[in-house]
Amino acid sequence: MGKRIIVALDGMSEEKAIEIAEMLKGEVWGFKVNDLLDTMGPRQCLRTFRRYGNVMADPKLCDIPNTMSNRSRAYFGDSEERAQGLVIAPDILTIMACAGIDGMRAVVEQRNEFFSYTEIAAVTVLTSISEEECNLIFGGPVKSKVLEFARTALIAGCDALVCSPQELVFLNQFPELQRLTKITPGIRPEGVSAQDQKRINTPYQAILNGADLLVIGRAITQAKNPLEAVQTINEEIAEAGIEK
Repeated sequence: MGKRIIVALDGMSEEKAIEIAEMLKGEVWGFKVNDLLDTMGPRQCLRTFRRYGNVMADPKLCDIPNTMSNRSRAYFGDSEERAQGLVIAPDILTIMACAGIDGMRAVVEQRNEFFSYTEIAAVTVLTSISEEECNLIFGGPVKSKVLEFARTALIAGCDALVCSPQELVFLNQFPELQRLTKITPGIRPEGVSAQDQKRINTPYQAILNGADLLVIGRAITQAKNPLEAVQTINEEIAEAGIEK
């Protein structure tokens, strides 16, 4: 597999995000956009950051099936735009697995109608949620809920899972889930603060545990030298790949 790092361009201005994207172009898989989808609009945001690499659009769609279907159209364009070839769809689009099978399937069907290359990624249990909170919110421990969400995402036709690096070894015990791309936020290099993340791991350990793509934000974007930070993490990933 090629580059593994998805740089999260969260909590910054459009100008700052473009500056970082220009700096890291060619060094990473691409870029995750979340709040920029709101400030710039989905289509302009995708057009802008496509110039620097792959794009993971991270709206985490979660609603009733009809609304999820309607909202996902913003990432696939209307019929006139598609006819004119003006739409740039994301490489990855996130939805919440807790929306249920029908909600997830509604987005998958929109994708299937227009853009075969966009991977639909189901977010399982957010990495900011602790074991105790997971029991309170979802009525069960993290691993069992992540497995449940993974299985429903598979039924709905999703292509990828977003989970913490701590659940990877557990999930990879189930052969039916191995075809799903595993995308892991909550990645913190040694010596970097966990901040608001609860279920974290290092880039090295995440790759050893079976991650395909690593979402890394502040450890890169708030580093004194983001390019140097990426290069160091890429070396760590390469070392893990050799030992895996």
